[in-house]
Amino acid sequence: MKEFCKKWWNDFKQFDWKMFLALCLLALVPAIYQTVVTRLITTHINPGALDIVGQMEWFDLIDETICAFLIIPMYSVLSKAHKKDNFNQVVFKLGVIVVSLYALFSLGTFFWGIGMISFMNPNEIDVGAAYSYLALETIAFMIGIIFSYVNVVFLVIDKSRYMYAFLIARVLLALLSDFALVPNVGVNGIAVSNIISNSIMGILGVLLLIFTKKIRIGKYSKDDIPCFKDWGRIGLFAGGQQFLDNIIYALMIVRMVNAVSESGNYWVANNFIWGWLLIPITCLSEIIRKDAGANGYNLKQKNYYSISLIVLVIWFSLIPTYEWFFATIERINNASRIFEIVVKNLGFYVGYALSQIPDAIFVGMGKTKYNAINSLICNIVYYGIWFILYQTSVVTMTMDMIIIMFGCGNVVHWAVSLIEEKIFLRRELRKELTLQQQ
Repeated sequence: MKEFCKKWWNDFKQFDWKMFLALCLLALVPAIYQTVVTRLITTHINPGALDIVGQMEWFDLIDETICAFLIIPMYSVLSKAHKKDNFNQVVFKLGVIVVSLYALFSLGTFFWGIGMISFMNPNEIDVGAAYSYLALETIAFMIGIIFSYVNVVFLVIDKSRYMYAFLIARVLLALLSDFALVPNVGVNGIAVSNIISNSIMGILGVLLLIFTKKIRIGKYSKDDIPCFKDWGRIGLFAGGQQFLDNIIYALMIVRMVNAVSESGNYWVANNFIWGWLLIPITCLSEIIRKDAGANGYNLKQKNYYSISLIVLVIWFSLIPTYEWFFATIERINNASRIFEIVVKNLGFYVGYALSQIPDAIFVGMGKTKYNAINSLICNIVYYGIWFILYQTSVVTMTMDMIIIMFGCGNVVHWAVSLIEEKIFLRRELRKELTLQQQ
């Protein structure tokens, strides 16, 4: 036992704490921003505005899905092209395609926006106000894709400090705009603020790429076809999985939340969980992916589970402060209701937190097929059963039932991840060990 504890402590000290803490501090920036925005809404706009902004719960999924198709493949494609002489032309050519396709997809929001809002909100909501807000956010997203693309280039050329500086600068710009616009314009001021900050940072990002000679205008040729094929293949796989995850979440969770008229409450609760509580879990996943890939599968799973358990203990220890946070910091009138939703979800998020360890390992090893299998089991089988139960009126959707449905989904995902870790991960690690010994 003594030797085990000594080995565990030595491994624990060797964990990349410097990077982990740096990532956590960086993740606090958007968390603080979202908290300030919530306070501005509750202080200067009528309570119903949270239901309008709460539409972002499903609307963000559209942006996330398109980015999975267009942006995620860029990491691999640009990394391969980085050492080539025409890298700056590849950046330009792919950038034009990405921005153009994103703009094309986004036009659908303008044409079918009202229909989507009505479909996602079976109960009454101010559809006109929601459409006005989401249309402005669409413009912000269309401009923001330039900023997102520039950040990928920064990361690939090993200038991540630019990316972090731009993120902080963008949040500060957005905050200044929010304080100026929200009290006077209302909820639409948030979207206009995003348009302003995304425009400024996008322009500055492109200018910096030009200044550092990392982007240059070039003509398309047949030599570009292999690069585009690679981008399309990776994007189709990454985007397809993201699309499946998001469409099920939108239809089975978000639409049901809107049906019970709690979109604003759920949006605030979800932002708290994802924006604050899950910060260390998300950052830990980044470290795990690095360990699994760049360091030759240098995995320390006991470390990962130990850190996750420490985070979980902190979650539950701080429960008495949550309602104070909602009432005092965010100034929410129904703080007790938000607190109730968060606490009911919290136990289920234990499963989510622990499932991120094997999931991140598989991503880092490039074995994403196991994550895809997990996604298919949860989305098709698990949520398929719930869909049948709902359609046959066996269950009636309430907020509590939605929490149980989504929460048990997290547990199922964890169970599948655990099985994959115990069987398939060990198999993959044995293969790697055999290759290293040859």
